Amino acid sequence: MSEVQPAREIDDEAALWAVRSDARELEPKTAAELAAWLSGDPRRQGAYLRAQAALSLVDRARALPSDALRPEPAAPALPRRALLAWGIGGVAAAMGGAGVLLNLRTEAFTTGLGEIRRAPLADGTQMILNTDSALKVQFTARRRQVDVLRGEAWFDVAHDTQRPFIVRAGGTRFEAVGTAFSVRQRGERTDLQVTDGLVAASRSDSDQRAEVPAGHRLTIADGGQPFVVTPDPAAIRRSLAWRQGELVLDGETLAEAAAEFNRYNNLKIIVEDPELGGERLVGLFRTGDPESFVSSVTTLLDAEVRREGETLRLWRP
Repeated sequence: MSEVQPAREIDDEAALWAVRSDARELEPKTAAELAAWLSGDPRRQGAYLRAQAALSLVDRARALPSDALRPEPAAPALPRRALLAWGIGGVAAAMGGAGVLLNLRTEAFTTGLGEIRRAPLADGTQMILNTDSALKVQFTARRRQVDVLRGEAWFDVAHDTQRPFIVRAGGTRFEAVGTAFSVRQRGERTDLQVTDGLVAASRSDSDQRAEVPAGHRLTIADGGQPFVVTPDPAAIRRSLAWRQGELVLDGETLAEAAAEFNRYNNLKIIVEDPELGGERLVGLFRTGDPESFVSSVTTLLDAEVRREGETLRLWRP
């Protein structure tokens, strides 16, 4: 029976690996050695993650303004490679005394039909989820990552140069540091709208990349089609009115407006007349009040409406 490796020894080895992998990109041989070490004991992966977290916290603490942590005057700055001699426990204790809290958990966020949810994240980022959305959020020592599994969300990202904020939707990756933007995942299409700062977009299945500044939109379709970046700050403001529970129309067709209302309500609008569906509209409406919208449409466009259960059918006689 093999001897069980002491936990402290695992921590010390993990600290060494964390420093080695942080200093440079590991060569294939060294990366293979790390993988073999991690697989040798189920405790090692957790120790390695803790070591990476502690190393990141040392870097972040040294980068903070002088009054952010308010150390004792006699306390010397913590050397970055103290991990090698001190181990994970000592670094974690030192950073705990500085009042730094690290969150290494995964959280799920969802909204139901018609629900709009505000969800502040642990790093100070403000997130708002639109109707019928599902997201997974995972923070580590190196990155902040959000997966948009379904629907749409807007992010006002807390600035942190040490940990980029990454949103993944479909096969696309969006990266920002301190930025505000929305991502919508719908079928084979992904939409990015940037309201502040700059977002870098890239595809996992191609070499396509784009930098999208504030006031610009990016539309991405699966299948390797080229990125389409367009400046349209007015359209972005209208599109994001859902954060206040509003739908702003400025030339959209009745069919497009009906589809938007159907995102938020069990009561669905069906436009039976294609010519009527092509009529363009201007107005401000509440996303949760399709009946008022239909009432306005029947008056404005001389249309008829018939309710059948949870359906409002529109046509022009």
